[in-house]
Amino acid sequence: MDYERKLKAALAELNNKGVWKSNYNPPNDKLLKMIGCKQPPPYYRSFVVNVSLSFISFTPIYGILMWLFSWGAEGKSITEAVLWSSIAGTLFGATIALYFYVQHKRLKLTDWKNLGGE
Repeated sequence: MDYERKLKAALAELNNKGVWKSNYNPPNDKLLKMIGCKQPPPYYRSFVVNVSLSFISFTPIYGILMWLFSWGAEGKSITEAVLWSSIAGTLFGATIALYFYVQHKRLKLTDWKNLGGE
């Protein structure tokens, strides 16, 4: 089954389970689709992929905002800011990934590879 058909099956399954559209089609996913990445919705991704994508999208924004509003005035070094941003990004990514993993199990969703009867 091709990606588009699996995606439609996944979105229909999530909708039937009562998951909010904003949860299964978050802004980062819209951006990924715009640049041509064919990723399944977060409920169907592996834990590692969810951690990685959350880390990549959260860490730079968090680091820049913290630098502008706090760390710069406190005199933190760039190295220290990068370290703390990375720690925060890892914790955020792990939390988000754990949420999607637990929800996938709780809702008894079909695995991505098995969507559409394959």
